[in-house]
Order: sequence, then structure tokens, then C-alpha cells
Amino acid sequence: MLGIFMRWLILTLAVWVAAHVAPGIAYDNWPSLLIAALVLGILNAFVKPILMLISLPLIFVSFGLFLVLINALLLKATAWLAPGLHVASFWSALGGSLVISIVSLFFGYRRLRSEE
Repeated sequence: MLGIFMRWLILTLAVWVAAHVAPGIAYDNWPSLLIAALVLGILNAFVKPILMLISLPLIFVSFGLFLVLINALLLKATAWLAPGLHVASFWSALGGSLVISIVSLFFGYRRLRSEE
């Protein structure tokens, strides 16, 4: 349970950094940021594996770069589902997904995931 909570906090931090670094991404207040991170975590856990399976040929052909597009689409979907998170365009979502990936990698989101 502690691992899930830590992953949620790291993802919240990553979305917060993306909102401050990537142009076109904003949030209304802290509760909306926490909800957006929760929604993004749920989408990453359940929808992302399905999208990866469906787009496996494109992932292979693009040497994995198509995963960046999947992450951007999930961030855009998060903004659509979570009230209070605003993503202006696809390009904003693309930049924000790169920032979220880097921050999550830096703070050990993947490492915590594998320890369970």
C-alpha cells in the first residue's frame, strides 16, 4: 500500500513539474493536481498496456518512439477526464509527457513499481 502511495506522490510531482516547465499545461489547484495524477496513474496501469499491445508493430518500426505518442495521448485523455488539469494542444501534451517521463524516471517511479 505504501508503494502505491509513493508512486502516486511521484506522479503528482512529475505532473506538477510538467505544469511549470511545459508550455500549455496548467492546473487549477492542488486537489485537481492530485486527482489528475490519480487519473493518469489509472490510465497508465490499465489503458496503456492495451494501447501498447494494439500498436506493437508501430512501436517496433519506430524503435519505441511511438511510445512517446501514446504517453501524450494518455496525458491529453487525463486532461479530458480530470477536472482542473488543462492541456492546450497535442504538442503541449507531447512536451508534458516527456517531462513526466523524465521526472518519474529520476525519482524512481519505475523502481518502486518493480519492487512490489
